[in-house]
Amino acid sequence: MNITRKNRVIALEGAVNFRDMGGYQVADGRTVKYGLLFRSDQLGGLTGQDLQIVSGLRLRTILDYRSEGEAERSPTPALEGVDYRRLEASPLAALTNMHADKDALTRGIIDRETMIELYKRLPFANPAYRFLIDAMAHPDTERPALLHHCAGGKDRTGVGAALMLKLLNVSDEVIMDDYLLTNETLGPKAALMLEQLDEQLTPLQREHLCDTFVASADYLNAALEEIGAVYKSWDDYFEQEFGITAEMRARIVENYLE
Repeated sequence: MNITRKNRVIALEGAVNFRDMGGYQVADGRTVKYGLLFRSDQLGGLTGQDLQIVSGLRLRTILDYRSEGEAERSPTPALEGVDYRRLEASPLAALTNMHADKDALTRGIIDRETMIELYKRLPFANPAYRFLIDAMAHPDTERPALLHHCAGGKDRTGVGAALMLKLLNVSDEVIMDDYLLTNETLGPKAALMLEQLDEQLTPLQREHLCDTFVASADYLNAALEEIGAVYKSWDDYFEQEFGITAEMRARIVENYLE
């Protein structure tokens, strides 16, 4: 499936990776409803006009996966009627934050193997994702929309989005296409950051930083394959990790597909 920006990326000045997760088709021909599930990079740079657009989405919940330090450097703005929750998805993931200061980026460079290990760990015993899946299972009837985000909207948000779409029976191919769309939205910013850091980096550091900034199919596959190695089925995974029974999953699917 060829997934494009059209009808998906919400144009904002202060966030480049803010996307509607609706419109994806499942095997029975139904599609994920637009206007209910959103993903994004950090929101601290939103302008007044951006905030008007986001307020119009009628969000009930914003889930922020970042660390305390990340959130302090770029606070998520308060929105009337929105329940904001910050639940750190992974301390290691903070090292992949391209919005960190330049000294922190060059000190904290991690390699491709570490990225894969990060992705393998994210889906298990993760309170942030437990909150995410529970929010999907118990939507507010008047304001059901949910937004989850981290710093770049790539790693922590990428795995969270994959779990959400898998819960709705979206295919692995489409889930991967959604994940890789981040390279289109974040690519220019990542290229600019690498250019600014170029004189401070050794060739090996540059290679590792490229690995950190990219959404790689190998990373998400590592997460999905690890789930398959630990659990006998997706129903088993959702029940053991999140308390979502097959019956509950069926109700969630009915709520979010059309």
